[in-house]
Amino acid sequence: MNVNIKKNLCIFIIIVSLIFSAITLYSINRLQSFNGEFAYSAAVGDKNDIQLSRVIKICDSDRGYEFKLFGIIPIGKTQVKTAAPRYVKLGGYPLGIALKTDGMYITSKVNVVTKDGAVCPVENCDIKSGDILKSINGISVDSISQIGEIIKDEEEVTIEIKNKSGRKEYVIAPALDVLTGTKKLGILLQDQIEGIGTMTYSSDGKFYALGHTIKDMNGDDVIAKGGSIFQANILGCVKGQKGRAGELNGSFSTIGNAAGAITSNNNYGIYGTLKSNYDAEEVVMGGKSDAQPGSAYIYTTVDGTAPQKYEIQIIKTNHQNCPSEKSMVLRVTDKRLLDTTGGIVQGMSGSPIVQNGKLIGAVTHVFVSDPTKGYGVYIDWMKP
Repeated sequence: MNVNIKKNLCIFIIIVSLIFSAITLYSINRLQSFNGEFAYSAAVGDKNDIQLSRVIKICDSDRGYEFKLFGIIPIGKTQVKTAAPRYVKLGGYPLGIALKTDGMYITSKVNVVTKDGAVCPVENCDIKSGDILKSINGISVDSISQIGEIIKDEEEVTIEIKNKSGRKEYVIAPALDVLTGTKKLGILLQDQIEGIGTMTYSSDGKFYALGHTIKDMNGDDVIAKGGSIFQANILGCVKGQKGRAGELNGSFSTIGNAAGAITSNNNYGIYGTLKSNYDAEEVVMGGKSDAQPGSAYIYTTVDGTAPQKYEIQIIKTNHQNCPSEKSMVLRVTDKRLLDTTGGIVQGMSGSPIVQNGKLIGAVTHVFVSDPTKGYGVYIDWMKP
């Protein structure tokens, strides 16, 4: 009887060992090399993953990892493939951004001075600031000069207007301006969105900036048709305070050579090509796996054209398997920045976040209720 028990026990132990060996070898095959670190491909919270971590001992060595069942029985090895670190040029520089729009934004209705007095051809049209002029007589428009050519010989024209409610057409009679001798629609238009932002980094002649999409005056995402970036000069700032976001005050000129061409505007920033190189500190490109709660730095410009380094604390890092805003919560702790800006202000979007010598993200939002705090996006998501 005792012999049978011992025999059955031995068989049971062998079967259990084989099962664990099979599971472990399968798990080893699923390990993926990522920047010199191993990431288990099972979902977070997978019970099998938790149980295996208690049973299998992973021994680190110069050549890789050795897996031992119960910390004793060798059951497999895997090699570490360490990728060479990638270096990029750090940003923090202020940018003047001029984004070409798909259609022309209406800023206001205006009167035209005619021989019969001041008139507004669109006075009775339901047109508001922020609406977009898409076409005239079926012709798409994207410049002021183009509009003048289309309407110069027309007594009546059909204009197509786009807003949140959809698209609508109006038939109007352009008015002849006696001061210029040209016909006008009676609306002020702009063919690009302009503002101040911050360069995050550049690599191989391409730049990455801002960390979030550009929105129009209605808070809608701008559909871009290209654009340019220019060197900007920060002249001062409106200090942030509870209940009101601050902002950087800067200037730039769109007359002359642009620093680069914008090719994309998405939820995580603007991207494009640089027309010339610039001198900047080089830093290792990190990723979301490098971001941890604790001390870090942002590089940003609050005066002039050159960025400075300021200390922050990363309060929280969010687990994100796919691109998403608000990857990290951070707090400004540097007294110099707090004294100057009160924390994070508009215009600092895109300021690079560096932790342990690696670029891990960019500043994107400020907490209106507490300007010392804000959000950052993982650098992984800042791609076209």
